[in-house]
Amino acid sequence: MKYSVLFLFLISRLLMPGVSAQQKGSLLIAGGALKSENKAVYEKILELAGGAEKAVFGVIPAASGAPVSAFESFKETLTGYGVKAGNIHLVNVAMMDDKSTEFADESKWAGNAEDKRVAGILKTCTAVWFTGGDQMRVLMTLIRADGNPTLVLQAVNDVYARGGMIGGSSAGAAIMGPVMIAAGSSSGAFGLSTDTSAPGPGGENSPGEPLFLTNGLGFFRFGIVDQHFNQRARLGRLCMALAQTRDKASFGVGVDENTALIYYAAENKIQVIGENGLTMLNAEEVQINGAAPRLKIANLKFSYLEHGDEINLSDMKVTPAPHRFPIHGNEEYELLTPPQSGLLDTDAPGFRELATRYLANNKLLSEIRRTGFIGTTGITVVISKTLQSRAYVSSGENGKKKYTLENFRLDFEPVKIEISPVY
Repeated sequence: MKYSVLFLFLISRLLMPGVSAQQKGSLLIAGGALKSENKAVYEKILELAGGAEKAVFGVIPAASGAPVSAFESFKETLTGYGVKAGNIHLVNVAMMDDKSTEFADESKWAGNAEDKRVAGILKTCTAVWFTGGDQMRVLMTLIRADGNPTLVLQAVNDVYARGGMIGGSSAGAAIMGPVMIAAGSSSGAFGLSTDTSAPGPGGENSPGEPLFLTNGLGFFRFGIVDQHFNQRARLGRLCMALAQTRDKASFGVGVDENTALIYYAAENKIQVIGENGLTMLNAEEVQINGAAPRLKIANLKFSYLEHGDEINLSDMKVTPAPHRFPIHGNEEYELLTPPQSGLLDTDAPGFRELATRYLANNKLLSEIRRTGFIGTTGITVVISKTLQSRAYVSSGENGKKKYTLENFRLDFEPVKIEISPVY
């Protein structure tokens, strides 16, 4: 999608329109590919919205290329969990025409965010849901040219301020922070690919797509939110985004597919629910040298959480799910050389596997180093244990282990590659 130069100029001066200082509600931020049968996540959605009988949803499909279809799909899932169809409302703000509908041209909804009638739909809502698609469409429809919130966005803020839930998946998750990743791949963020022609994982990012940042809507005021995280190897792009925006965000969260981050504003804590995990990056003590894309990033701390884990954002203390037990002294594996992976692409094993099985649950290693390169320049990613590192494990469904990691370390080191023949 092409964005006008004027809009990008204005959006770079956004006034952080997202939320009131008094946050009372909750956020449910899903990492994309949220399956309708994910009972744990959808039951949490209903709980936070007031229960199936009382919940009233406003669905904003602005990100979608097929807005009505996106609304109908989410509505069908909610009614399957007991929500009354009459309590699920389409907030008709969108940019793209839905080809599956003949009764309307949805691209004409682009200006509806300033319509008092449309904003009024949200007055009785206990929850607002942002669908997936292209996150830039959300900003272009919900933010005025001067950087201030439209009437619809103000109404969304009101839902949150009075204790309601704001949620979204995929693009609907990307918009949540004060800084938003609009585009880019991990390899592109570190200048390790020049290929901008072929689509990457999931058809979204080409391998060499450069990192593009703008401001988000600011509901999750603590940091940058990324989605499809481990499935699309987005560790590198989130780390680079944090390194470039430390004045606005000290934390980054990467939410995996079919998984949700729950933020409880009143308690200032995060809970993780769903199939996969959440990576929490802490840049408060990070050290940065050089210039992008060849940045040296040192002492970036991370924690990794899975279903049932919690983290208190006041002191960053992690509380593992009750059924997990400590790994230290009980490491299961003795693995000296994990399979090679660049960590900045989708080659297996990915970040989750390396950080958990090959590092945290491994007797023999205290760090793992992996290098990605182009020509004679590269980036070595180092995942390591610290004196403060703690790890926990439990057996999950189908024998898949579930992990909790706290206070591990990441470093990104620019390197020079020299290749010479062996014979």
